[in-house]
Amino acid sequence: MRSYWEVIEPLFNMIDTGNGPDAFAATSASILRSAVLLFSAHIALAEVHNGGFLQLFWNETGVLVPEAIEGFTTIGMPTMAAILQEAAQPLGDPYPRDRDERWDALLAASAKSAEEIKQIFEKAENFYLGFQEATIKLSYDTLDKRFWKTAKFENGGFQDAATRYAQDPYLIQ
Repeated sequence: MRSYWEVIEPLFNMIDTGNGPDAFAATSASILRSAVLLFSAHIALAEVHNGGFLQLFWNETGVLVPEAIEGFTTIGMPTMAAILQEAAQPLGDPYPRDRDERWDALLAASAKSAEEIKQIFEKAENFYLGFQEATIKLSYDTLDKRFWKTAKFENGGFQDAATRYAQDPYLIQ
């Protein structure tokens, strides 16, 4: 039985999530869409497990959030998709794939004034911690916990759902 990891592992060297939306689109265009969706769901889950939704949106890997939402739905985890959609909603529609645009959207969604944001960043130990303080009212901690819990149980848990999906020879080749 092939695990989902066997499908996505080679994609780490093929899909560029670190150089903006154009690089992501160009490097994922020739890859089977179902594999890109599975890869994207995995990356989103890993980022949220590592540092929460703020980390996902703050990092370059946030470029793939629309594919991750579709990926969770596709592998039979619609609640995971809905939670990710809920977390991304404050950033606007269309979702900002460019990291600088996501950063601006995060700060705009914080409902803080430009002066408040300036003061937060002046006091912050580092740039990321400034974002963390500025966006605290977005309640990502609550969504992070829901996401983690759902990842364990929905459709048998992410690993099982992803591995079942990877078994379908018509979807993943």
